[in-house]
Amino acid sequence: MIQNIITNRIRVIMNIVCLTCLMIDSGGGLGLRNISFAIIFLFAFYGTALVKSINRSFILLYFIFLISLVPGLSVSLVNPDVSLISSSVWIISFLLIPVFFLYIYGSKINKKTFVISGTIFAGLIITLFVGRVFGLTYINNVNDYIKERSNGFFGNKNFLSGDILPNVYFQGTLSLIICGVLCFECKNYFSYLTILIALILAPSRFGFVILLIWALIVFIKKSYLRIFFVPFFLAVVFWGLYNLPFGKELIGIFNGQSDGLEIRNGHIQSVFDEFKMHPIAMLTGEGPGSLFYSKGYGAYVDNIELSQFEYLRKYGIISFIAATFFYFWPLLGKKKNTFFLKGALIMYYFVSFSNPVLYSIFAMLFLTYTYVENFPNTSSITPNLKATKLLNPGLVKN
Repeated sequence: MIQNIITNRIRVIMNIVCLTCLMIDSGGGLGLRNISFAIIFLFAFYGTALVKSINRSFILLYFIFLISLVPGLSVSLVNPDVSLISSSVWIISFLLIPVFFLYIYGSKINKKTFVISGTIFAGLIITLFVGRVFGLTYINNVNDYIKERSNGFFGNKNFLSGDILPNVYFQGTLSLIICGVLCFECKNYFSYLTILIALILAPSRFGFVILLIWALIVFIKKSYLRIFFVPFFLAVVFWGLYNLPFGKELIGIFNGQSDGLEIRNGHIQSVFDEFKMHPIAMLTGEGPGSLFYSKGYGAYVDNIELSQFEYLRKYGIISFIAATFFYFWPLLGKKKNTFFLKGALIMYYFVSFSNPVLYSIFAMLFLTYTYVENFPNTSSITPNLKATKLLNPGLVKN
């Protein structure tokens, strides 16, 4: 009994470390992502002993999804300006999905783990922000170390109000949307507020708005009569937002005057201009790792801030349809009590219109988790008891 308790606690701690490191070091520059990979592969190996069958829809859709990537990858391979390494980087998260599937069974990861990990990550963002505001030497040194090795933004940001505040934006910041949505199922409102504050301070304007909208959805879901209180709630929120350092930018998201919206509009125009010049690219895509001119940045780039349009440009319309089916299929799951899980999937899809995060490693891990949780014939797979006993005799009674 004691052995099982200790084993469970170690497993929980390892899962928290895994997810937290993956969010902090989404790009891998800090070396923390290697810790996540080590934990994932360790539990995946153990998971092979627990999986006896796999949901057919998962296998079929994943196979179709992989096949749909072939045209885009082929275009990259014949493009002399695109190296094999630069193109393969963009598909690593897709190829790891079977490993994530085994990891989920081996680690027995749950929603609470996502919430705890998100809270720790949010706490780090808040600590770095506050420490830099007060000029704490140690915090500044940590920030400089991260800035040199991470693909995020850790300088200062000038707001329309004239304020200059620290920018503490990790590449995996929007992973907090998933964790924030799941906070409501765990009824951990402290974690939700911590994550919301972190998104404000990062700052992630669109992420903050998306998570606020989710709170409204949950509020109304409990009683549809509550919809009459929404205008008053929004009036208070708008008043509060307007007095924040970047309140005008947040309001700009709603009235269409945000500078970020102008940049993204330039991205969208450039993608369709590219298809007009190369119509065949609409079907095959231009390939991962390829460059194109974006009016949003006024430069040649290999990635833009809108995940959906960037995927369409790289892999084409056929692959885009396959990827969309693969992403949203878990919403059709019949298992009860998955409202928040499905909500996290939807909210993350919407927030990915602001950043290229929809197909990140963390996102694909969570997507795989939703497949396991949403389909009863997958999530209730009978363990291979002989193999389980062989790997860990203490977990199986004779």
